[in-house]
Formats: sequence, C-alpha cells, structure tokens
Amino acid sequence: MAIFRRFGPAITVPRTGQLVRSWCGQLGHFQAGTLECTRLALTRPVQHRGISSTQATPRIHVLGLGSVGAFTAHSLAEIPARPAVNLLLHRPSLVQDYVQNGNRIRLKTHQGQNVAQTGYDLEVLHGKTWHLMQDSRTYGAAEILQSVGTPIDENIGDLIVCVKSTQTVAALRPLLPRLSRESNVMFLQNGAGMIEDANTFLWPDPHVRPNYVTGVISHGITLNRPFDITHTGPAATSVGPVPREDGDTAQPLSRLLDILPLAHRLKCQAYSWPTILQVQLEKLACNALSNPICALEDAVTAYILSIPETNMRLMQEISSVILALPELQGVEGVKERFSAKSLHHTVMDIIKKNRATTVSMVWDMRNRRETEIRYINGYWARRGREVGVRTPLNDELVERVQEMTADKLRGAGS
Repeated sequence: MAIFRRFGPAITVPRTGQLVRSWCGQLGHFQAGTLECTRLALTRPVQHRGISSTQATPRIHVLGLGSVGAFTAHSLAEIPARPAVNLLLHRPSLVQDYVQNGNRIRLKTHQGQNVAQTGYDLEVLHGKTWHLMQDSRTYGAAEILQSVGTPIDENIGDLIVCVKSTQTVAALRPLLPRLSRESNVMFLQNGAGMIEDANTFLWPDPHVRPNYVTGVISHGITLNRPFDITHTGPAATSVGPVPREDGDTAQPLSRLLDILPLAHRLKCQAYSWPTILQVQLEKLACNALSNPICALEDAVTAYILSIPETNMRLMQEISSVILALPELQGVEGVKERFSAKSLHHTVMDIIKKNRATTVSMVWDMRNRRETEIRYINGYWARRGREVGVRTPLNDELVERVQEMTADKLRGAGS
C-alpha cells in the first residue's frame, strides 16, 4: 500500500531576523548562534545603499536560466538604477533561443500581465572559452552556433548560481579561472549540500574560495520555454552570508545583499547567519515532504493532506536531525521553532496554501530527468548519520525515488 499521495514548491516567509552589519562594515565572526565583529561589537541593521551610490555600475552574472534564473535576471532588470546583468550560457543554442524570444526575458504575472526586460549581455561557452555577445541581434544563426563574440576571461565579482543542484559542480567548473576569493557566489537553488560539493570538488583549499551567500526562493515560477516564464505564486526570497571556513572576517559583505532587496518582484530580505540557515532548513523540510511523495504518486500538493500520519512521521524525523545539528546548538529559539509540532504546523500551512501546485520533482520524473532527491531527503539522511539520528523514512524516500528514476531512464533508452 502506498504511504503517500500530491504538493508544490514549499513557500516559507521568514519569521523574524535581520542582516547584521558592523558599523565598520565588516562581516561578524559567528560562533554558536552569536554574532560578534572582531573590529567592533556594535551592530546595526543593513541600510541598503542603492546602486547609484557606488562608484561604478555593478555587474552581476547569472548562471542557469531555468525558471529561477530567468526570474532573478528579470527582477534585477526592474531595479530603477539597474545593475549590468550578464547571462552565462553553456551552449550556443541558448543564444539562438534568446534571439528567437525577441532578445528579452518575458514574464507573465499571476494577474495575467506580460512584462518583458531587455538589455542583457550574453556570455556563451564555446569549448573552454567564454565569448561576450553584447548585442545578440547583430548575429546570424550560423554565427551564434559558432559562438562568435569577444573572448572574455575577466574576473567575476558577483555570481548568482541558479542551476539544478545536481549540476552545480559541472556548471561552475568552466568558471574556475574567473572566480577568486574576492568573488561573491550566491547559491539560489533548491535543496542543500551544494556548497559542500563546491568545497570538495572545486575549492578544497578554504583560503582561495570565493565568498559564499546562500539564498532561499519560495516564489512559484513556471518555465514556459527558454527565457519565458510565468510568475504563478508571489512569495519571498531570503538571502544571507555564509561564514568563511578560513576564519577571515575582514572580507566585506557581498553587495548582492544590498542589490537584491531593491528588486521589488523578488521580495527579498537579507538575514544574518544562522538565521538564514534556519529559513533554508524550513524550506528544505517542506520540500522533503512534498517533492518525493508527489513525484512517486505523480500528484499535486493536495495529495499530502490525505496522509497525515506520514506527514507527522517525517516532520518528527527531520525535527530530531535539526535539533542535533552542531551549528544550531545554543541558538535562541531553535528548540521552539523546530520542535516536531511547530515544524509540522509550519509545513502543513504552506502545503495548504499551495495545494494546486505541481512540484519540480514531479516534472523531472515525467520528463525522465535526474531528480534533486540527494540534495533534499538525501541531505536529511546524511546529516542524520553525522549527528547519530536515524532517518528511516528519508532513507526510504531516497531509495524509492532513485529506483523509479532509474526505471524511467531505462524505459527511455529502450
């Protein structure tokens, strides 16, 4: 008998929290839920400076132009004094898609209004070389496929990663020569564990790693075709800095934390660590319930409401893992926020509001694509093993989704 039934992208609106910046503008030193700045103990909330106050127009690179990446790039272009936005494309055919879409990213609002944004620079990967195409309208189809453009190898200051979690390492690898410890890399993706992968496979030396920012996006977005999206469910975006493992507290906070909150459609709020971690874990708990169960049952979110016992079992399991995480020990309010009862209430409230949504893992399964299960329930299983908490239900969900994915891939190849 199936233990599951149907959910959509988990949406969570942050409860409380603020990004804390020292008066001297330095990132504080984080320990066990406290924030201390080695230069000055006094802190104050971030006051967004606006782009016009900077010496030069910021340039933001966006990697991954699926639903989240296209939505982010579109939102950045709506800022009154907009930053320059470069779209990083891994294959020349995407340039052709962009041209065919009218050299724009088009968004349909949940009220039915169509809003288009233009003026992006494109960087397309050809072999191992990136080529800058500042005005794609001047290129013919043959030139596009040959990645005609100016070779570019300049350092990237601010990068937003929006690729699927399973593609993070492969997508970042061609950019390694252009990323340094002065670069800021924001991971605005579904799931958790991508930063650990980047550390393991790309930057094993913590002294040369870029500065990391983590993000949680809860908007409902549908990709209709390349560079054309529908904003199905307005919600929230949460971002925050990740402390460096090398102990360096002298690096300034990423200006992405100033710029993204200026994009009104993103509804973005910046938070300190570990508040942003708690927001991420809440979203991940929602996804751990909705994504695998709906994928296995090929169902919408509403199915989750018909299996209350399974819901509670999974929340109890995840709650036990969160409360044992070493990075949250001593953090005020964690025990109350992540008790099984409180977590269950939070997640079920989200599910009820999104009962008609079809989650991304359902679409992956229908289209015979690799799912992000390793970065959702697989994350809870791995962290459970690290802290000595058994996670039998998460283990089962990972196994069943992987088996079904393998069956579908075999069927596609026959």
